[in-house]
Amino acid sequence: MHSPLFILCPGRSFSSVVCTAIGQHPELYDVPEIYLGIADTVGELLDRATEHGKKYLAYGLVRVIAQLHHGDQSERSALEAWAWLRAHRSWTTSRIYHHVAERIAPKRLVDKSPTHGRPENLERLRTTFPDAFFLHLLRHPNATTRSLYKVHFQRLATRQPEKLPQLGKRVERQWLKVHRNILAFIGQLPPSKTMWIQGEQLLADPDSYFSQIAEWLEIRTDPAAIEAMKHPERSPYARPGPPSAPYGNNSGFLEDPVLRIGRPSTGTLLGPLEWSGRGDGFSSDTIVLARQFGYH
Repeated sequence: MHSPLFILCPGRSFSSVVCTAIGQHPELYDVPEIYLGIADTVGELLDRATEHGKKYLAYGLVRVIAQLHHGDQSERSALEAWAWLRAHRSWTTSRIYHHVAERIAPKRLVDKSPTHGRPENLERLRTTFPDAFFLHLLRHPNATTRSLYKVHFQRLATRQPEKLPQLGKRVERQWLKVHRNILAFIGQLPPSKTMWIQGEQLLADPDSYFSQIAEWLEIRTDPAAIEAMKHPERSPYARPGPPSAPYGNNSGFLEDPVLRIGRPSTGTLLGPLEWSGRGDGFSSDTIVLARQFGYH
């Protein structure tokens, strides 16, 4: 079985469009956020999805099972997928990963499911697929934390407004922690199995970077294969899902799943972060790491 590609990054790092685009290569197969890296068993994942506000944890996996078992993502297929997963609660998430990989063979899996950068979750991926490839996807901390702040602000403003004053620092710590954990993890892997890319550079010049990724994975690099990677909208998961599994990827991407070629704006590392509602800027730790990644 061919080795899969896992994309590692904090949230709001272009991962939906990048994963889906890469997965359009003729030898690859993208999946939405299936979250198999955060649990040991299907039952554990389903139990987490029953917690308040966390049903999204199962949406992507339901859509994948519906698509691979029934050939579509109709509501009927989704309900059967939910039932199938409940009937297989005892399966390990590793077994489900291999089940999916076998269904899509000879294509190779491309998965960007969030691991929250936790060492135990990252290790779970390596244990499941010892020969996997890992792409460390970067985005400027200013743009990333601004986007994360917006997402969390909308939730906290109605539920826990007392936490809003610390939200700016919280999302900065999240960016820093996730990247540090990813660096520690990939530092243990053979260099041939890892690659890092600034998402801004990839979006500005997708032909060059998709070619580099394809060469690294030892798959086709001809113009037709690279052109296919520029059309994430062709994925069966690049649209809203059925009522019982409506998402599985960033909602903005699902509404308009195209590859926008051009370098996104980033902001700067220095100076006050006006969007966060606080007067200070990034910590020295964040600035140092961002500069190591090539940001200014």
